[in-house]
Amino acid sequence: MKKQLLYIFLMMGATLFAETMDDRTREQCEQDRVRIHAPYYYCDCHQESHEFAFPLDTVIRDTTWYTATMSDLTQGISAYWFADCSVTMEIYAFCTGWTPIHTMTVGQNMMRDVDAQYIYDKINAMGDKFAGSISTLTPHMRVYPNAKNGSGRVYCYPYNKGPESTCDDPMEWRPGMTYVCEAQENVYCMKDYKLIPKSGKAMIHWKQKKNLAGEIWLTLDSCTGEEIDRFTLSDSLHVHMLDSASLVDARNAKRTLWLHVKHAKDIVGRVRMVNNPEFTDPAEPLTKSTCMGKTIKVNERTYGKDTAFTDLLWVPVDTMNTMRLQTMDVNLSFTVPVMEYDTAYVLATEIGKGYRYKTTGTTIYEFGDRILEKKQSNTCTRIIQLSVLEKEPEQGLDDVSGSPEKPYKRMQDGQLFIIIDNRKYTLLGQQTK
Repeated sequence: MKKQLLYIFLMMGATLFAETMDDRTREQCEQDRVRIHAPYYYCDCHQESHEFAFPLDTVIRDTTWYTATMSDLTQGISAYWFADCSVTMEIYAFCTGWTPIHTMTVGQNMMRDVDAQYIYDKINAMGDKFAGSISTLTPHMRVYPNAKNGSGRVYCYPYNKGPESTCDDPMEWRPGMTYVCEAQENVYCMKDYKLIPKSGKAMIHWKQKKNLAGEIWLTLDSCTGEEIDRFTLSDSLHVHMLDSASLVDARNAKRTLWLHVKHAKDIVGRVRMVNNPEFTDPAEPLTKSTCMGKTIKVNERTYGKDTAFTDLLWVPVDTMNTMRLQTMDVNLSFTVPVMEYDTAYVLATEIGKGYRYKTTGTTIYEFGDRILEKKQSNTCTRIIQLSVLEKEPEQGLDDVSGSPEKPYKRMQDGQLFIIIDNRKYTLLGQQTK
């Protein structure tokens, strides 16, 4: 621990010394670098650094340094890289640091992001004292292509933010790249028809943290052009396979492809096109049964009726999180309830006002037979054939020799009855013998 604190204080001292010497010549800077045993990029970090701010939109042709703030970095980062090679972004707490606090490599024509919590965890892992010092300083970012003479355009946004892409100013749409859809509606344009797979086999994947839906459609030639596909996705386990014939025709005719994504306000989703997705072995068939009225959840989707289908899933197949398509045969059945029978005796004077059958909560205005359903959320449905019969009114007596008997309960053959004036009634008020 003492060695760690000593290292921290030496680093801070060297950094504070360097921060007061930014007007040094290159030769003076190199002399200082050697004297304090700083890494080879020390002077570039201090003297060649550009100010970093979100959103960043620039062309990178060589190693480029940026000076950021912790308030920027702790927002997290979403980085897009349009180029013929990968790019690496390194974040250093100080120019004297030999090891970055975070490294992120973005592949050719790809997007990578890290959330704010990840950045916080990286800082906190260095110790409370060091983390506190970083929060008061300006960290540095080094960005460089991973190929000789490599170059490309980089976009950096805070995590879960932008870029907004519109019909008037659409972002370039490339297969394999993930796009953060923050705005309610985004439009992306694939100008190069060669990016459409020759096979016509391609899929669209939508990812939303709470499995909220995104409406997606494709048009040709322009933002308002001919629509060739429209669908809705919600959970990230399922995908939509695009119509291969339409894609092959679009490629052969060298037409521009436009992707539209629309979702509810105040949610953020991610969309990606994958060309020629590969399949892994089919999953074990799934057969489930339950009673009518209940539901069965399979692969993030809920079903309530008999159905048999082949589900298509997007799943990881190894520890490297390699994704593949997988099919699963699903057979779901919901058993019909057994008919129950019941009888209700109702006075003619009551039926006109409406007799409420408590079992189902149904109000009945006519005598006769009817089929009723009792439904409750995620509970087996009951089907009851109810006969509503007219009940004869009780006849009054002119000469009463004594007080009427008090009603009492009686158990008979395991069933509870109410006895009133020597007459036997069920709990539903039905008179029996």
